[in-house]
Amino acid sequence: MAHLESMRYRKQPGGNAGHDEATVISGMSSVAAGTPTTLDSDDAYGADGAAGLNSDLGYSYEKKDLDFSSSSTLAPFAAGDRQHQRFCISRNQWITLGFIVLAAAYVRLWRLSNPAQVVFDEVHFGKFAGKYLNGTYFFDVHPPLAKMMFAAAGRLAGYDGVFDFKSIGLDYIAANVPYIGMRLMPALLGLSMVPITYVTLAALGHAADACALGALLVCFENALLTQSRLILLDASLIFFTGLTVMFWALFFTESHRPFGNRWWGYLMLTGVNLGNALSCKWVGLFLIATIGVWTVKDLWEKLGDLSISPGQYVRHFVARAVALIVVPVVVYLFWFQVHFSVLHKSGDGNAFMSPEFQNTLDGVNLGHTPRDVYFGSRVRIRHDATNAGYLHSHLSNYETGSKQQQVTLYGFRDDNNYWVLTRTEADEEAHQNSTNPHELQQIKDGDTVRLLHWRTHRRLHSHSERPPVTTNDYQNEVSGYGWEGFNGDSNDHWRVQILEGDSSIPDSKKKLMAIHSKFRLIHVNQRCALFSNRKKLPKWGHEQVEVSCMKSAKFPKTLWRVESNINENIPAKAPLAEYRRPSLIEKVLEATAVMWRVNNGLTKSHPYESRPHTWPWMRRGMAFWGSDNRSIYLLGTPIIWWLSFVAVIIFAGVQVVMFFRDRRGFHDRLLGARERYMESVGFSSVGWVLHWVPFFLMGRQLFLHHYLPALWLAILALVGSLDLFTRRLSRKVRQVIMFALLLATVRMYFQYSHIAYGSPWTRQGCERSKWLKSWDYDCFRFPELGATTPVAPGLKPNVPEVPMPTAGAPDIGGEPVAIVRNKNGEAQHVPPPAQNFDPLEHENKLNEPAPEIHQDHLNSNSAKLDLEMKKKATTVEPGSSDTAVATNEEHE
Repeated sequence: MAHLESMRYRKQPGGNAGHDEATVISGMSSVAAGTPTTLDSDDAYGADGAAGLNSDLGYSYEKKDLDFSSSSTLAPFAAGDRQHQRFCISRNQWITLGFIVLAAAYVRLWRLSNPAQVVFDEVHFGKFAGKYLNGTYFFDVHPPLAKMMFAAAGRLAGYDGVFDFKSIGLDYIAANVPYIGMRLMPALLGLSMVPITYVTLAALGHAADACALGALLVCFENALLTQSRLILLDASLIFFTGLTVMFWALFFTESHRPFGNRWWGYLMLTGVNLGNALSCKWVGLFLIATIGVWTVKDLWEKLGDLSISPGQYVRHFVARAVALIVVPVVVYLFWFQVHFSVLHKSGDGNAFMSPEFQNTLDGVNLGHTPRDVYFGSRVRIRHDATNAGYLHSHLSNYETGSKQQQVTLYGFRDDNNYWVLTRTEADEEAHQNSTNPHELQQIKDGDTVRLLHWRTHRRLHSHSERPPVTTNDYQNEVSGYGWEGFNGDSNDHWRVQILEGDSSIPDSKKKLMAIHSKFRLIHVNQRCALFSNRKKLPKWGHEQVEVSCMKSAKFPKTLWRVESNINENIPAKAPLAEYRRPSLIEKVLEATAVMWRVNNGLTKSHPYESRPHTWPWMRRGMAFWGSDNRSIYLLGTPIIWWLSFVAVIIFAGVQVVMFFRDRRGFHDRLLGARERYMESVGFSSVGWVLHWVPFFLMGRQLFLHHYLPALWLAILALVGSLDLFTRRLSRKVRQVIMFALLLATVRMYFQYSHIAYGSPWTRQGCERSKWLKSWDYDCFRFPELGATTPVAPGLKPNVPEVPMPTAGAPDIGGEPVAIVRNKNGEAQHVPPPAQNFDPLEHENKLNEPAPEIHQDHLNSNSAKLDLEMKKKATTVEPGSSDTAVATNEEHE
């Protein structure tokens, strides 16, 4: 393995005596004893380098410390007591880090109370915290850990769970919401990223000044600052991402002591925090991929290390499999168990989940019903895939197509959900002529049935008419057809096709059983399957869910279950069926499947959505909040974003060039830093790629904050590159480069802090800060320099009102959607106002129960509807099967 060896900081003549002589900084390495130490002439200092690394830095590098060749990877631990040295940070470094953390505390916690209003997605995550405190089940597209952390913070701060966080701009103070305590939690997590960055860079083998620079860059990065001051999930995700990478780097500092206590501790903590990151947001999967790639690389190199016996290699493999696969899964399941235990009451999230899942919630009692379904049974049939309700009909006709009676899905339980399962005309006649016509006959797979609506006496019917909403030519309308005295026709025939059953009851796959059997209803004539995809009918359809008959339909949305089964002839001691209670793993799998489905459906446009190719150069930010002359807008520190992106691109370019030069026999050493460059900057760059590229595969809505974990890894790559390639420079040049970068960062922090903290600004300052035209934070809400704003009660500041966006969202990074005129009459673009992102907006509309129907009003239309249906049946075009039926009935 091309390893990273340790580097020792040593006191040199005139150096700072405060640094410990034995301080050892180890990078990602895997050390085996016995490799000799060599030093090529290429690794010698130049004159400037030797003179520059002097006492003014407080430490200095020895000549051999800069040899990063594969032949010297074991130098620090090759012999003697060096084998017992461990990674540590000197006392002076801890003191330096302490001062950096104090500065970061000021930056991250200053004016945390501002604004005292709901900001961006606090609309959702604050509300979810209240539901945890109330124990009411809800559904969200993200795993539960970060939301539970907000609930815990709210509980400690005194939040009672009553305030609903309904919309951006709601006043916290008027409602007496302890929002500062809730915001303090992500702020502290964001603050923790400063020392985490320092320790991570140290563990990766970087110098103390580089570690300090990295920590300060994270401290003053505006996007990380903005995101960590609000009740949003990303601060928790980035925190656990940072912990994972830090412990992973520390794990490699113990590579020369495998299976020791620290080795196991760092490895297990890596796995625990992998699980925590995944339990906050599924972006944690990219972190798992990052650690997984480096684990495969490490194990592959160990496979070629002859000093490791087969038994030791197996132990290495098993240890990593347990810590990096089993432990994260266990942690993920654990937090879901806590989530389900806390949310034990029935709530608005029920509609997303299966009846089995709902049966585990307090307040839900689905009861039991006779198991075996016979001809003549009155049943209530539930759509299995959508949980949108029951097969339903009522005395209202379609206003399109056949104008026959509506058949829908309906979420409430009422008598219009009941259907009687009967035989076809021919089968009924044969049964009546049998020796025992009163014998119960259970419905089996392949039987043909008719479904008679219990209340209106119409039969479930389909024909070649198009449905009212889904007008595709491969879908047919489903209606209720017939009237009293009419025997029906072959378009009422449906074949039962049982596809799934309960494994504990094998016959449930052959015979129709309530709850246990999942079946399709195949229209015999049209060869289509009874189907629903949760599309709602217009108001004339009472906003209930459309049911159609679809040809070549996929199984999930054509599956149905009998939930209630009534038959007076069923013996009293007949077996009963009820929904079972799923196990933890089954509940987690179901919740994960629903989250996946909803995430994939997030295709609705948002004014501030952006695509991944625009993130590294920060083409556009995102408005979080605005009020009078203040605004919060997510925008990063440009120099950090751009240089970190350049650092990753340079790494990729260097690797390509080195590959081809190696093939030509030129084994470049990169000033002796090649191996450490690969292990440190390479790890960060691979992590950046794995946290960025997968977003290109997603069709859902995406936003700039999705890039923040990748940004942190890119900052590690930037600092690592700067450290390794300035070591041969003089001390003054190295310090000037690092100080210039830090100074520019701090300058930009102050420039853009107004839109990070939501503090007052001037219009001139705002306009000057727009380096790119696509940065569309609203400068019109800020007063001009020297202008005064009225402060009398009831008056608003003299700032142009922000127009609402047009219906069409702007192109990403394109022109804003509204235009106003300045005092000179010139057109000025105004961006759309802040809007929260509601991932469940579409789903909640679908799950919203249709309004309850006044049955008495519908029943009064019964005779009228019968006449309309008979008239329609006798006037349709010749050749229609419905016409034939009507004509036959008249002849009879």
